[in-house]
Amino acid sequence: MSTEKDSMLRVRLTQRQSDELDAIIDELQAQMPEASVTTSSIARYALEKYVSDHIAKRDGTKIFIEISTADATEEDIKNLYDLLSKLFDETKENYSSTVHYMVGEILEPLMMKMARLMKLKKPEVKANE
Repeated sequence: MSTEKDSMLRVRLTQRQSDELDAIIDELQAQMPEASVTTSSIARYALEKYVSDHIAKRDGTKIFIEISTADATEEDIKNLYDLLSKLFDETKENYSSTVHYMVGEILEPLMMKMARLMKLKKPEVKANE
């Protein structure tokens, strides 16, 4: 079902990116069979999102954070997770619901990722205890 336009868009992708794109397309098609999800439609969406995010960054209407966990140890991840949990709880007790909500929006994706990292590494931890 790949068109020439789709193939042209994939030219610059690495094999891993192309494989991941296939996985995304398969997942979206499974969730919404009625939508015709293609490389082109995802590229169009990504471009729209990129431009919207650029405007939001420039105007200061959204906060974007990117943090590499490549050098973090398992202990670093656990300590950071615990610290963020405490911070999130503290905002609920001491700040407005808006601040608590914004902190949640910032921390939730990070904490979910960290929980997955900790879950993936847990069998090693138990083996060492």
